[in-house]
Amino acid sequence: MTSTHFTLRPGFNVFLIVVWGLAAGLFVWVVRPHPFLLTGVGAAAGLFAGILQRRSIRSAPATFAGARSVLDVRQALMSNRSGKLSIAMIWIAGLVLAVIAMIEGGNAPLGFAAGYAMFMFVREVVAFRAVVNQA
Repeated sequence: MTSTHFTLRPGFNVFLIVVWGLAAGLFVWVVRPHPFLLTGVGAAAGLFAGILQRRSIRSAPATFAGARSVLDVRQALMSNRSGKLSIAMIWIAGLVLAVIAMIEGGNAPLGFAAGYAMFMFVREVVAFRAVVNQA
């Protein structure tokens, strides 16, 4: 029997947390003026998305444990309302961050990247315990 998809393994999620955290920190450090609004909005959206993702995993642990491909993981997320909303948050956060980056001006693409990296970092950190518990 094959194991759970690698995206649901704690080790891979630790890797993602480190990568997203380093990316967010690097962008905040490099971008001038510092994109504090974008990273704040990204962090808030990431908190919400992480809570939704954690709820989704906890509400259907067997479905996630049986996921063998990325499509199975997506199907497991789509099996409940929290998962559907967590996927929607990826798109909503991206759109909101893009609009804020354009309004703020400055270095909009890098400001957007800082906000999105912070979103992904916080989302991964918040959802991590559910991944560990279902593994």
